[in-house]
Amino acid sequence: MKTIKNKVVRLVLSISLASILLLGAASGFEIWRIRQNTTDGLQDLNEQTAADATDALQTQKQEELQAMAENKSSLADMSLNLILNQTRLVAMAAQEVYSNQEFYTQGRPDGELPVDAYDFSCNYSPETLGAFSFHLRAPRSVMAPDSIVEKDGTVVKARLDEASLTGSMRRELYLARHLENALGGIRNFDNGDGTYSGIGASYFCLESSGIDVLADTLTASMVEYDARQSSWYKEAAKLEAGGVYWSHPIQDSSGRGVALICSMPVYVDGRLVGVAGSGGLIENIQEMVQSTSIGESGYAFLLNTGSMNVIANANPDENSEINRFRDNLMETENGKLTVVMERIRQGGSGISQVELDGKESYLAYSPLTTTSWVMVTVIGLDDASIVTHINDLQENISSITIQTTENINAKIRLMAGMFVVIALLITAVIIFLSNKFARRLTRPIYTLTEGAGQISGGNLDYRITVESDDETALLSEAFNHMTDSLKDYIENLSRITAEKERIGTELDIARNIQASMLPCIFPAFPERTEFDIYATMNPAKEVGGDFYDFFMVDERHLAIVVADVSGKGVPAALFMVIGKTLIKDHTKPERDLGEVFTEVNELLCESNSEGLFITAFEGVLDLVTGELMFVNAGHEIPFICKGNGFETYKIRSGFVLAGMEGIRYRCGSMQLEPGDKIFQYTDGVTEATNREMELYGMERLGEVLSKNGAASPETLLSSVKEDIDAFVGDAPQFDDITMLCLEYKERMKVEE
Repeated sequence: MKTIKNKVVRLVLSISLASILLLGAASGFEIWRIRQNTTDGLQDLNEQTAADATDALQTQKQEELQAMAENKSSLADMSLNLILNQTRLVAMAAQEVYSNQEFYTQGRPDGELPVDAYDFSCNYSPETLGAFSFHLRAPRSVMAPDSIVEKDGTVVKARLDEASLTGSMRRELYLARHLENALGGIRNFDNGDGTYSGIGASYFCLESSGIDVLADTLTASMVEYDARQSSWYKEAAKLEAGGVYWSHPIQDSSGRGVALICSMPVYVDGRLVGVAGSGGLIENIQEMVQSTSIGESGYAFLLNTGSMNVIANANPDENSEINRFRDNLMETENGKLTVVMERIRQGGSGISQVELDGKESYLAYSPLTTTSWVMVTVIGLDDASIVTHINDLQENISSITIQTTENINAKIRLMAGMFVVIALLITAVIIFLSNKFARRLTRPIYTLTEGAGQISGGNLDYRITVESDDETALLSEAFNHMTDSLKDYIENLSRITAEKERIGTELDIARNIQASMLPCIFPAFPERTEFDIYATMNPAKEVGGDFYDFFMVDERHLAIVVADVSGKGVPAALFMVIGKTLIKDHTKPERDLGEVFTEVNELLCESNSEGLFITAFEGVLDLVTGELMFVNAGHEIPFICKGNGFETYKIRSGFVLAGMEGIRYRCGSMQLEPGDKIFQYTDGVTEATNREMELYGMERLGEVLSKNGAASPETLLSSVKEDIDAFVGDAPQFDDITMLCLEYKERMKVEE
């Protein structure tokens, strides 16, 4: 059978061979003739090549200059980001502390909060200068007048005037001690030899009192200081939460040089609590700029677009235009330079050619992302590195220049004419043959196209008939077979889709019903102060077999239940409903829990045709005495917290419910004191599995419980679930995860 592929290959091969033979013969002949002569135009070509190469070299230098500006800008940004990140760290720590004041003061009244949290003096001794310090700075208004010690007009020692501190001021100052770790992060920038890199100080100033908590890598001699009067505090206090303010380069308040300060406001419930800040001397950035070397005479300088003053300049010539107008480059009389400076001030980046110091120069600029500074690099067009490269290039090109003759131009024109004629002839032949062949080739394709249109329009009864001796006949049969298969597939798909939608709807209803049967409104008993309780259930499938319950048996007794039905899905969920209902209905005041489980077991065995069983734990807490009566039917042992640490409570485990008739269960008891907690769970917690098939386990559960022992039941369960999720990762959940935590907070008062 002749195939379309064979037909196309023979035709294309014939045409290609003819073309190659004709073009090859003509090209070979003319190339042989051309090699016998030289070209008159080669000199012009060489000169043009030299000019193009010179332009390319200058373009390369411009790109290198721009890349250096961007690189230096990135290096400066890295230094400034250290200051920004430290400021954010202090602000986040302050937000946490002052948003949870009751937790960090542990409920102590304002009168019991000490105010001497930090050293409130400075030591002038030389051996301490350069060491890390952590102390306070404060306005004179909150200092005890009789405690102030001055030296050379500067306060060097004082103590706080407790009478001038309100309760809120005292509380906020006490809470500031919890910022030590965040503020102390600047120790990482101390080089250990009296110098530091990047950040020299980090502080948090309180809005109410003006007291400034300071961590400093270079011990300062300042005690009296009201940061609220400084620009970095005032500007940051105008911002919304999360805003960042960068100061202009300013003199350090301790007189150590020019510094840059980053500050952020901290709000709690819409009230400004204070401002976090970090700062450092800009010596490192200045050294980086001044060490920049570009070519023979190029240099870099750092520009502040806020005031258009030069922060650092690598050009030591004080008579240079950049240095003469370093306080404000917009004051220069150089019009082109003024235009470029305006472009830089608008935040642009790029490269421009300007006349600088009497010579044409390239000026590249790249803004920093953290501040309004711009890194600028400069190199003259007559720089020795550029001129030397251009001269060498022109000499190399001149060395290959040769004499040409007019004859070469004539031969090139002849060759071009022959190429054109041959190309036209070949094109005409290809057009003629391809049109003739295409009509024969595409006739069955049109038939297939028409049939495909009928089928795509929904006419699945249409049949395609092609009379041909190649693959198009097989293709038409394949289309007809595909149509029949498509009809069958659509019918099956419609039936399967309807069934899946029905099942999905029923599962959604079952999931909602199951969720509504478990207590899910918290706090569950807002009027009760004797206890706090919280529980969660996360099913592995649409519906689960785990369940929990808690309810008041009477006015002084609280019952809790955690259970796990064998199996998964709908059967386990239905059996869960039966078990939960029976346990709750049979739990009565003064009734022995062992008898309750014994009776529930008999009832479950009677209706257990599917062979399911339940592991369950039930406890009843006497809110007056703290006694917890419990019964365990094959369930996990609970964790008990007395103080802040959780430990497993070893209890006797009975047989599972619905496993065998005639089983008798025994009731046990334990004594809970106010502040104690009990944590109960299902095996979906300890048997949670990650991708490496490792189990979460009792040991890991005990560690996360003890770590969060002081937390409320809701917070505790949330922490455990987060730890499980982090351990499991993206591994699928194989079992339901159910947890319940009860905190016995105080004894119930009984009226006599």
